[in-house]
Amino acid sequence: MKRIIYETYGDPEVLKIADFDIPQPQSDEVLVKVMAAGINPVDYKIRNGSLKFIYRAKFPRTPGGEISGKVEKAGEGAKKFSPGDRVYSMLPPGIGGYSEYVNVKEDLLSVLPGSMPFNEGAAIPLAGLTSLQALRDKGEIKEGMEVLVNGGSGGVGMFAIQIAKAYNAKVTTVCSGKNVDFVKSFGADIVIDYEKDDFTQMGNTYDIIFDAVAKSGFSKCKKILKKNGIYITTLPSPGVMFRQIINPLLSKKSFAILTKPGGKDLDYFSELIRQNKLIVSLEKVFNLEDANLAHKHIETGRTKGKLVIQMEHRI
Repeated sequence: MKRIIYETYGDPEVLKIADFDIPQPQSDEVLVKVMAAGINPVDYKIRNGSLKFIYRAKFPRTPGGEISGKVEKAGEGAKKFSPGDRVYSMLPPGIGGYSEYVNVKEDLLSVLPGSMPFNEGAAIPLAGLTSLQALRDKGEIKEGMEVLVNGGSGGVGMFAIQIAKAYNAKVTTVCSGKNVDFVKSFGADIVIDYEKDDFTQMGNTYDIIFDAVAKSGFSKCKKILKKNGIYITTLPSPGVMFRQIINPLLSKKSFAILTKPGGKDLDYFSELIRQNKLIVSLEKVFNLEDANLAHKHIETGRTKGKLVIQMEHRI
């Protein structure tokens, strides 16, 4: 089988394709034939070493935190899935989804409904669970809340908008002017063009501010949080981690979301898919050999929706 590896921190050129034997699943695992792997900003941040204080790399390392595919083989103790089942998963650190086959603990898998193409399914797990756990677990989102999503046109942002709307919240999102119609397609009620307006200076207040692109810190956003409002960022900086410790002493709280993989949380998205209530937008699909080009693309910070790698399985 083929997979992408890197043996040192560095720029996208450190990524290379390598051949490995197909692994055998442990008792509580299933072997998944990966059909597509999602690409996220965290992939290049781990690769270039900027997240070393959280994710210590053991080289060689394979990037990628989300996959979709078919169950190839189940371990002796794995009873939930059978060969041929369509599945998707967020992978724990250290496994790496840019690979033609991976072993996954079965409690991290969910059934991908037949109506969802593999390429779209691979775009959901990490970005989707990040949004769900941020809004539901950290933000304690409830019907009628005022929610602002900073970065609504990105991978995490597009799911955050849809999750907030599923909770019947009022959603304001921030993006560039060219993406206004794009974010409205996900259900955003109000759109702020950051090229024209600074959302922190407009006088509106929110119950939850979710900074899905980690570009507006708590110090800038706290003045537009309502009393008992909650700020959430995708960047676990030392400052935010410290503020989490003193949150019980504060009326306005801040959190960094560290997403946890889990099949039960993915079941939430499976149900939305079955009800035709989830839109997944892909900007571009890459081949495994072009993983370095995919990383160069996502490092621009201008991705509209998600990027995925599609496996070809020539042999």
